Amino acid sequence: MLVPMLARAQYSFDFLSVEALIDDHKRIRSVLMARSGVEQANELLHQYSREANVDYDSLNVKLDKYTKCFDVIDVIYNGGVTVLNVKNTYDDVSYKIGQLESLIETFINERTLRGDIVSSDTLIINACQRAVEQVGDDGTQLVNSLVELAGYATGVEHITTEGLLTVMGHINESLDRIRQCIDHTYYVIWKYVTIRTHYFKRTLYQSKTLREMANDAFSRWKRVTEEVGY
Repeated sequence: MLVPMLARAQYSFDFLSVEALIDDHKRIRSVLMARSGVEQANELLHQYSREANVDYDSLNVKLDKYTKCFDVIDVIYNGGVTVLNVKNTYDDVSYKIGQLESLIETFINERTLRGDIVSSDTLIINACQRAVEQVGDDGTQLVNSLVELAGYATGVEHITTEGLLTVMGHINESLDRIRQCIDHTYYVIWKYVTIRTHYFKRTLYQSKTLREMANDAFSRWKRVTEEVGY
């Protein structure tokens, strides 16, 4: 009985160190628990991210398929519109040119060949000249667009949906301008020929007859010769 009591008497128990050690273990355990929670949350986040990436990739693939499908639909739709525009433009322009030719022939027979010529008749020539120049420019742009389209079709140039739609848009614009130019030219000449053959008054266009134009030209020539002393 004396031996344990002696050993217990010789042993000095340090309460402060033990409490500090216990407190340190508590703090470490709290830190470890927090770290464990963070690691678990991080693992869940990675797992969710992997699943989300799979869903995202799958969604992108599906969206890409839908986008390509809509691109094909746009190309088909614009291609159909372009084909119809070509046919309608050809029919309209051919019909209006035929009417314009008949209109000019009527004017020539009823006025020009009878010697009824006035200075305002040059309106017909000027209108036709402007139409030829504009149709020539639009026709050149149309040919360039068709050459570019042929390059896409034959694989000479890299084809993209945007580029293909742009080319078809340029073709439609050129066709529309050609049709509008012929329509406008026909309307201008028709209006003038109608007034000229039925309700014409020279004061309306401030026109002169051939005799008046010749007299004016002779008067100018005579005035110039007098000024130079001939």
